[in-house]
Amino acid sequence: MKLRWLFPGLVGAWLLLTSIASATTLQSWRFDSRQNQLELSTDEGVQPRARLLYNPTRLVIDLPGTKLGRPKQTEAVSGKFATLRVAQFDRETTRIVLELDRGYTLDPKQIRVRYNSARQWIVELPPAKFSPLLATSEILPSQDIEVPQAPVAVSPPVSATEVQPTPVNQGLRLPRSLSTVPNGRRVVVIDPGHGGPDPGAVGIGGLRETDIVLDISQQVTSLLEQQDITVVLTRNGEYDLGLEPRVQMAERANATIFVSIHANAMPANRSDINGVETYYYNTGKQLAQVIHQTILEDTGARDRRVRQARFYVIRRTSMPAVLLEVGFVTGVEDAAQLRTPTYRSRMAAAIARGILRYLGQGE
Repeated sequence: MKLRWLFPGLVGAWLLLTSIASATTLQSWRFDSRQNQLELSTDEGVQPRARLLYNPTRLVIDLPGTKLGRPKQTEAVSGKFATLRVAQFDRETTRIVLELDRGYTLDPKQIRVRYNSARQWIVELPPAKFSPLLATSEILPSQDIEVPQAPVAVSPPVSATEVQPTPVNQGLRLPRSLSTVPNGRRVVVIDPGHGGPDPGAVGIGGLRETDIVLDISQQVTSLLEQQDITVVLTRNGEYDLGLEPRVQMAERANATIFVSIHANAMPANRSDINGVETYYYNTGKQLAQVIHQTILEDTGARDRRVRQARFYVIRRTSMPAVLLEVGFVTGVEDAAQLRTPTYRSRMAAAIARGILRYLGQGE
């Protein structure tokens, strides 16, 4: 008998209200000395604050509601900059400090903060200037840096580029050799990232991450159910759902594996970057490798490797868990592919086949 466990908006909202509030995590940061810019990435949307301080000159970026989850990090940087420090400033704020070499300063009016999505931010810096009097001034007030509002509240209007859901019962089947798994109850959680007011990454032509991953996730669910797999789909529509409720669904279902499906993004000037990435935290390495390899075999996507990361939903779940990035909505190749129902169906079939491969060989 096939079972399908769907948690609609009302149940998701109840879980959201009853769960412990979860903080966003700073996933990565990088200072690119060639382009003179700082790049930040979080696992969920964040609204940064930025200001320039003096004596010595340093750019301070605060990420409210964000936790670092590790000790203070100090890195040496180049290009008239001395150090990059990242630390937990207070219980709810991660602070990033980029300090200039002694005697150098920046024009605060030329510092530009922009986003690629609510979870990917870029700080573009002007050339540093040698001005000892300004850099060491004890009377200059701090300068607030303008930061645009993160794109988390308003969904774009329907347009010709919006992803249309693919019918999930259109005859798509998996190879017969992978139609069975060992006896015993197997529960697979499929988690479409983002949703509702948070569209995730927005790429070329307004292509939205949430539309892509919901469509693929629904197809993966249908394909697994055809193989008598019990599936928990964390959301089945466009509504808001936090990270902790997704984890709770997997734990309460006593899931065998957890698979979170996302789409990736880079700054607008890096449309040349395309490919599939698969993340695991601890016990999900084998699951990540099997699904990733199957996607490469079945879709021909570029390989951006299996990686270890601390994304909340794969870090807080107790079963083997992975987070898939099925392509870049900002990549010329990937965006063109992900916009088509045919490719999304191929991606869904590859993910489902990878899951069945993993279950067939045992956890």
